[in-house]
Amino acid sequence: MIEAKRGQIVIIKCPKFPELEGIIESVENDRLKIFYPKDFESYAWALSEGDEVFVKVHTQFGIKPMNSMVICAPSSDGKLVIENAKTLAIYQKREFVRAAVDFRFFIKKEGKLIGASCADISAGGIKFIPDEYIFNIDDTIELKFLNEEFGKDINTNARIINSIGDKLIAKYSDINEFDRDKIAGFCLKVLSERG
Repeated sequence: MIEAKRGQIVIIKCPKFPELEGIIESVENDRLKIFYPKDFESYAWALSEGDEVFVKVHTQFGIKPMNSMVICAPSSDGKLVIENAKTLAIYQKREFVRAAVDFRFFIKKEGKLIGASCADISAGGIKFIPDEYIFNIDDTIELKFLNEEFGKDINTNARIINSIGDKLIAKYSDINEFDRDKIAGFCLKVLSERG
Protein backbone atom coordinates (compact mmCIF):
# COMPACT_ATOMS: atom_id res chain seq x y z
CA MET A 1 0.00 0.00 0.00
CA ILE A 2 1.24 3.48 -0.88
CA GLU A 3 1.01 5.84 2.08
CA ALA A 4 1.00 9.61 2.06
CA LYS A 5 3.82 11.05 4.19
CA ARG A 6 5.11 14.43 5.32
CA GLY A 7 7.22 16.18 2.66
CA GLN A 8 5.64 14.53 -0.39
CA ILE A 9 4.52 16.65 -3.35
CA VAL A 10 0.75 16.89 -3.89
CA ILE A 11 -1.03 18.01 -7.08
CA ILE A 12 -4.68 19.04 -6.59
CA LYS A 13 -7.07 19.43 -9.54
CA CYS A 14 -10.66 20.64 -9.65
CA PRO A 15 -12.98 22.46 -12.10
CA LYS A 16 -12.15 25.84 -10.46
CA PHE A 17 -8.50 25.89 -11.61
CA PRO A 18 -5.95 23.85 -13.65
CA GLU A 19 -3.88 22.48 -10.75
CA LEU A 20 -2.53 23.50 -7.37
CA GLU A 21 0.80 22.15 -6.18
CA GLY A 22 1.65 21.75 -2.51
CA ILE A 23 3.60 19.70 0.02
CA ILE A 24 2.18 17.47 2.77
CA GLU A 25 2.88 19.10 6.13
CA SER A 26 1.20 16.45 8.28
CA VAL A 27 -0.80 13.24 7.89
CA GLU A 28 -3.65 11.89 10.00
CA ASN A 29 -5.76 8.79 9.32
CA ASP A 30 -8.53 10.73 7.60
CA ARG A 31 -6.84 13.98 6.52
CA LEU A 32 -3.78 15.60 4.97
CA LYS A 33 -2.63 19.09 5.87
CA ILE A 34 -1.17 20.67 2.74
CA PHE A 35 1.18 23.65 2.58
CA TYR A 36 0.92 25.53 -0.72
CA PRO A 37 3.36 28.20 -1.98
CA LYS A 38 2.26 31.81 -2.54
CA ASP A 39 2.25 31.18 -6.31
CA PHE A 40 -0.86 29.00 -5.85
CA GLU A 41 -2.65 31.23 -3.33
CA SER A 42 -5.36 32.41 -5.74
CA TYR A 43 -6.19 28.79 -6.65
CA ALA A 44 -6.31 27.74 -3.00
CA TRP A 45 -8.63 30.59 -2.07
CA ALA A 46 -11.06 29.42 -4.77
CA LEU A 47 -11.66 26.26 -2.69
CA SER A 48 -14.37 25.89 -0.04
CA GLU A 49 -15.14 23.24 2.55
CA GLY A 50 -16.87 20.28 0.89
CA ASP A 51 -15.40 20.90 -2.58
CA GLU A 52 -14.51 17.66 -4.36
CA VAL A 53 -10.97 17.51 -5.76
CA PHE A 54 -8.78 15.00 -7.56
CA VAL A 55 -5.40 14.55 -5.87
CA LYS A 56 -2.10 12.96 -6.95
CA VAL A 57 0.39 12.32 -4.12
CA HIS A 58 3.94 11.75 -5.43
CA THR A 59 5.47 9.08 -3.21
CA GLN A 60 8.86 7.42 -3.72
CA PHE A 61 7.07 4.22 -4.77
CA GLY A 62 4.69 5.72 -7.32
CA ILE A 63 1.83 8.16 -7.64
CA LYS A 64 -1.09 7.77 -5.25
CA PRO A 65 -4.22 9.15 -6.98
CA MET A 66 -7.44 9.71 -5.05
CA ASN A 67 -10.78 11.47 -5.16
CA SER A 68 -10.75 13.73 -2.12
CA MET A 69 -12.65 16.57 -0.50
CA VAL A 70 -11.68 19.87 1.15
CA ILE A 71 -12.15 19.48 4.93
CA CYS A 72 -10.88 22.92 6.02
CA ALA A 73 -10.77 25.87 3.64
CA PRO A 74 -7.43 27.58 2.98
CA SER A 75 -5.98 29.72 5.76
CA SER A 76 -3.87 32.87 5.65
CA ASP A 77 -0.77 30.84 6.64
CA GLY A 78 -0.81 28.92 3.33
CA LYS A 79 -2.37 25.70 4.58
CA LEU A 80 -5.26 23.58 3.37
CA VAL A 81 -6.75 20.37 4.83
CA ILE A 82 -8.09 17.65 2.53
CA GLU A 83 -9.46 14.14 3.03
CA ASN A 84 -6.90 11.30 3.05
CA ALA A 85 -9.01 9.08 0.81
CA LYS A 86 -8.69 5.57 -0.57
CA THR A 87 -6.19 5.16 -3.42
CA LEU A 88 -7.55 4.64 -6.91
CA ALA A 89 -5.22 2.95 -9.45
CA ILE A 90 -1.45 3.07 -9.04
CA TYR A 91 0.29 4.81 -11.95
CA GLN A 92 3.55 2.87 -11.83
CA LYS A 93 3.49 -0.81 -10.95
CA ARG A 94 7.09 -1.01 -9.79
CA GLU A 95 8.78 -0.65 -6.47
CA PHE A 96 10.18 2.81 -7.21
CA VAL A 97 8.98 5.60 -9.47
CA ARG A 98 11.22 5.96 -12.55
CA ALA A 99 12.10 9.13 -14.50
CA ALA A 100 13.55 9.36 -18.01
CA VAL A 101 16.34 11.92 -17.70
CA ASP A 102 19.68 12.55 -19.38
CA PHE A 103 22.78 13.29 -17.31
CA ARG A 104 26.40 12.14 -17.28
CA PHE A 105 27.92 9.97 -14.56
CA PHE A 106 30.84 7.58 -14.06
CA ILE A 107 31.14 3.81 -13.64
CA LYS A 108 34.09 2.12 -11.99
CA LYS A 109 34.82 -1.49 -12.96
CA GLU A 110 37.95 -3.26 -11.78
CA GLY A 111 39.71 0.05 -11.18
CA LYS A 112 38.81 1.54 -14.59
CA LEU A 113 36.64 4.70 -14.68
CA ILE A 114 34.21 4.91 -17.62
CA GLY A 115 31.77 7.67 -18.54
CA ALA A 116 28.09 6.94 -19.17
CA SER A 117 24.82 8.69 -20.03
CA CYS A 118 21.68 8.02 -17.99
CA ALA A 119 18.56 6.96 -19.95
CA ASP A 120 16.31 6.66 -16.90
CA ILE A 121 16.75 6.31 -13.17
CA SER A 122 14.84 5.27 -10.07
CA ALA A 123 15.64 4.80 -6.39
CA GLY A 124 16.17 1.10 -7.21
CA GLY A 125 18.41 1.23 -10.27
CA ILE A 126 19.47 2.92 -13.50
CA LYS A 127 19.31 2.33 -17.27
CA PHE A 128 22.33 3.80 -19.06
CA ILE A 129 24.50 3.92 -22.17
CA PRO A 130 28.22 3.43 -21.36
CA ASP A 131 30.98 5.12 -23.35
CA GLU A 132 32.72 1.72 -23.60
CA TYR A 133 31.06 -1.69 -23.79
CA ILE A 134 33.17 -3.75 -21.40
CA PHE A 135 30.27 -4.98 -19.24
CA ASN A 136 28.47 -8.29 -18.87
CA ILE A 137 25.31 -9.38 -17.10
CA ASP A 138 26.02 -9.97 -13.37
CA ASP A 139 29.06 -7.63 -13.35
CA THR A 140 29.46 -5.73 -10.09
CA ILE A 141 30.20 -2.05 -10.69
CA GLU A 142 30.49 1.17 -8.71
CA LEU A 143 28.31 4.10 -9.78
CA LYS A 144 29.44 7.68 -9.19
CA PHE A 145 26.68 10.28 -9.59
CA LEU A 146 27.98 13.85 -9.61
CA ASN A 147 24.72 15.44 -10.73
CA GLU A 148 23.95 18.64 -8.82
CA GLU A 149 20.26 17.71 -8.76
CA PHE A 150 20.93 15.17 -6.00
CA GLY A 151 22.41 17.84 -3.75
CA LYS A 152 25.48 15.67 -3.11
CA ASP A 153 27.78 13.16 -4.80
CA ILE A 154 26.39 9.62 -4.61
CA ASN A 155 28.61 6.53 -4.78
CA THR A 156 27.04 3.10 -4.67
CA ASN A 157 27.67 -0.44 -5.87
CA ALA A 158 25.34 -2.04 -8.38
CA ARG A 159 24.93 -5.21 -10.39
CA ILE A 160 24.17 -5.26 -14.12
CA ILE A 161 20.95 -7.27 -14.48
CA ASN A 162 19.94 -6.80 -18.13
CA SER A 163 20.66 -5.14 -21.47
CA ILE A 164 18.24 -3.68 -24.02
CA GLY A 165 19.88 -2.71 -27.29
CA ASP A 166 22.77 -0.39 -26.43
CA LYS A 167 21.40 0.27 -22.93
CA LEU A 168 22.41 -1.56 -19.75
CA ILE A 169 20.27 -1.89 -16.62
CA ALA A 170 21.88 -1.95 -13.18
CA LYS A 171 20.27 -2.51 -9.79
CA TYR A 172 21.81 -0.85 -6.72
CA SER A 173 23.20 -3.46 -4.33
CA ASP A 174 24.22 -1.48 -1.24
CA ILE A 175 22.74 2.02 -1.49
CA ASN A 176 22.04 3.75 1.84
CA GLU A 177 18.55 5.08 2.54
CA PHE A 178 19.68 8.73 2.53
CA ASP A 179 21.07 8.40 -1.01
CA ARG A 180 18.03 6.37 -2.11
CA ASP A 181 15.77 9.19 -0.85
CA LYS A 182 17.88 11.76 -2.72
CA ILE A 183 17.40 9.83 -5.98
CA ALA A 184 13.67 9.30 -5.31
CA GLY A 185 13.25 13.02 -4.66
CA PHE A 186 15.09 13.84 -7.89
CA CYS A 187 12.75 11.52 -9.86
CA LEU A 188 9.64 13.07 -8.31
CA LYS A 189 10.92 16.56 -9.08
CA VAL A 190 11.52 15.61 -12.73
CA LEU A 191 8.05 14.02 -13.04
CA SER A 192 6.26 16.93 -11.34
CA GLU A 193 7.99 19.44 -13.64
CA ARG A 194 6.73 17.50 -16.65
CA GLY A 195 3.17 17.38 -15.29
